Amino acid sequence: MDMTERLANERRARLAAQRLLEQKSRELFAANEKLAVHARVLSDEIVVQRSVVREAQSEAEALKGQNARFVTALEQAHTLAVMAERRLWDSIDTIRDGFAVFDSGLQMAAANSAFLTAFAVEAAGHGVSYGAMLQLAAERGLVRLEGEPVADWVARMLARLEAEAIEPVVVQMSNGNYLRLMDRRARDGDLVTLAVDITEQMRIWAAIEAIPDGFVLFDREDRLLTCNQRYRDLHAESAEILRPGVTFEDILRHGLARGKYAEAVGREAEWMSERMAAHRAPSSIHEERFGNGRWLRVLEQSTPDGGRVGLRVDITDWKEQQAALEAARLQAEAANRAKSAFLANMSHEIRTPMNGVVGMAELLCDTQLSEEQRLFAETIRSSGEALLVIINDILDYSKIEAERLTLHPEPFDLERTIHEVTMLLQPRARAKGLNLMIDYDMFLPTRFVGDPGRIRQVLTNLIGNAVKFTDQGHVLVRVVGPEEAEGSQQLHVTVEDTGIGISASNLEHIFGEFNQVEDQQNRKFEGTGLGLAITRRLIERMEGTIWVDSDQGKGACFGFRIRLPVSDDTPESRLPITLRRALVVDDQFLNRTILERQLTPHGISVTLCRSGAEALATLARDSAFDVVLTDHDMPEMDGLALARQIRAAGHRMPLIMLSSHPYAAREAGGDADLTAILQKPLLRSDLYRHLQALSVCVPGAGAVAAARPPVPVSGRRQMRVLAAEDNRTNQLVFAKMVKDIDIDLKFASNGREAVELYQSWKPDLIFMDISMPEMDGREAARAIRLIEDGRSHVPIVALTAHAMDGDSTDILAAGLDRYLTKPLRKSMILEVMEAFCPDEARPVGVAA
Repeated sequence: MDMTERLANERRARLAAQRLLEQKSRELFAANEKLAVHARVLSDEIVVQRSVVREAQSEAEALKGQNARFVTALEQAHTLAVMAERRLWDSIDTIRDGFAVFDSGLQMAAANSAFLTAFAVEAAGHGVSYGAMLQLAAERGLVRLEGEPVADWVARMLARLEAEAIEPVVVQMSNGNYLRLMDRRARDGDLVTLAVDITEQMRIWAAIEAIPDGFVLFDREDRLLTCNQRYRDLHAESAEILRPGVTFEDILRHGLARGKYAEAVGREAEWMSERMAAHRAPSSIHEERFGNGRWLRVLEQSTPDGGRVGLRVDITDWKEQQAALEAARLQAEAANRAKSAFLANMSHEIRTPMNGVVGMAELLCDTQLSEEQRLFAETIRSSGEALLVIINDILDYSKIEAERLTLHPEPFDLERTIHEVTMLLQPRARAKGLNLMIDYDMFLPTRFVGDPGRIRQVLTNLIGNAVKFTDQGHVLVRVVGPEEAEGSQQLHVTVEDTGIGISASNLEHIFGEFNQVEDQQNRKFEGTGLGLAITRRLIERMEGTIWVDSDQGKGACFGFRIRLPVSDDTPESRLPITLRRALVVDDQFLNRTILERQLTPHGISVTLCRSGAEALATLARDSAFDVVLTDHDMPEMDGLALARQIRAAGHRMPLIMLSSHPYAAREAGGDADLTAILQKPLLRSDLYRHLQALSVCVPGAGAVAAARPPVPVSGRRQMRVLAAEDNRTNQLVFAKMVKDIDIDLKFASNGREAVELYQSWKPDLIFMDISMPEMDGREAARAIRLIEDGRSHVPIVALTAHAMDGDSTDILAAGLDRYLTKPLRKSMILEVMEAFCPDEARPVGVAA
């Protein structure tokens, strides 16, 4: 082989070797790359493993710490559990109710002190069985078995534990307490027992059961919760459905379907609606009547939780008693009406003849009589008046005792009322030579709102007693009052006398019923002993007080205090009094003082004289007086003699005489040239009216006032007076009483004749008897008022023998203007005639 070939082969061999080297280089490079990748992977794995190892180490350290914490927490939880268990049992041990746990074998596992004490198992401790506990309690007498054997009771108590739902049972302990045993099975078979002390509930329920009324309680859904046995007995028809859960409406409908409610018959739906509405009201009280005749009072009240509590009271007996009382009341009212009618009739029947007795005796006393005859006539009159006082006292006391005495307030003039009472008693005082005086506070109002009739009765009793028990001296009525708030006035009224007085031992019971101060001095005085008792009752009805002060042998002072509203009546406008000087002549110091106090506030300068001689001497020194006021009855020189001497001396000032007997003074003083004669005791308004009439406007003080010329009476007709009276004796008495009065008098025998005479004769005044045949006085008055029809008005004065409460109201309501109670007195009749005498007629005191 040539060189070329060898070179070519070598080149080929070098090229093949070069190619193989390149191939191996590439394979080595690839292997290196793989090795590098593997190394990197291995390195990464080592890093990861190191991280995992570090994490495992960290977790191991964390688990080690957590385990320590768990151990600590477990220890703390165990401690807390022990403490909680201890607190739980301490709490359970403090409650008053018993609590116990028994295991599945009914062995006591735990119990509080209340349970152990109740069943006396302290000594036995835990582990005692349920049955042994009951056995021990029964044998020790801790439980009231009511005669049941111990073994039977224990067996009964254990048997109830076999039931799926164990019913509670109430055990009465020997100490009086009640325990309700409530047993429940736990999931693990244990038995939990609760002994609840229900003593208070049992006592309340025992009380509810003991009450005689039905008790019922409904919840807010109106479902029955409970009721006592009395409720079941009262609703015996519905007892079968009275179970907890039944509604009130169902109970009603059940009774309604059986005709239980008598008042619902024929109107069931309406009654049901009314009853349900009453039941739903917050509070209701009504009565129900059952078909069997029994009555229930139903009381229902809502409870705070929205329920209803009710009581059912059996009022059947009360209804029967009420019916009996109503019948008795009607019977009593009928008897009372009969008694009142009897008293009224007896009063009328007694007063009618007494009118004749007293009236005729009074007329007889005015005639010429011997001393013996006058004694007889005075005895008849005084005995008749005493009998009338007794009748009045008995009538008033019977009304007070029956609590039928009522007050009738109306506006009235207190001063005038006092004056009217004293005027009524003036004849008796004058007969004994007594001075009746009134001292009314100048600054007090005179018009008040009260019962003038009852106040007049009080004053009549007090002033009448003063006159009766006083033989010489005076009787003084004094009225004062402290300042009060506007609209009312407190009044102090006293009646002072100079009579026999009252001993200190008798003052305490002077106002008692039927009391007379019995001693040698006053046994001669008649009376029922009721006057002061009636007076005290009347003052107490007026919410006032009454008292008495007295020294035996020196007189007495009776007083009362009342508060009255001041009347809103507008006072009449008064003319001014322009008189400036007055001479007052009276031998009584009190009279002079009272007149001075009445005149001074009007700017009148008063000069006081104690006798006629002193007055004449005063006038001789100074005659510049505007008026002279003199008393009538004075020693040495009376008022009439003084007036004659004043006129004889040439003095022409007005002369006013004050007399307790003005009619006699007028008859005896025709030549005394008196300006006026005023009745004593003096009414202040009368005095002021006369002074106003005498007043003239004169320049300067001290001028003499001219006397008012007398009103001419010539040419005037007589006053026409019609008296309707059916009793002939009363007609005679009336005619004799007014025979000296200048009037034209006619009589009618009944109401019908009175109406006819009114139409034909046109009287100025009618005296109308109330009880007359055919037509009584009320009917006649109504007929006359109907004829007048408001165009005219004739005064009609009732003459009545009735004196019962309400008579005056009925009389005045019939259209009469006034009324006079029989027996009549001449002074009363004259007063009425003077009050109603018309201007066109002659004054009744002037002779024809």
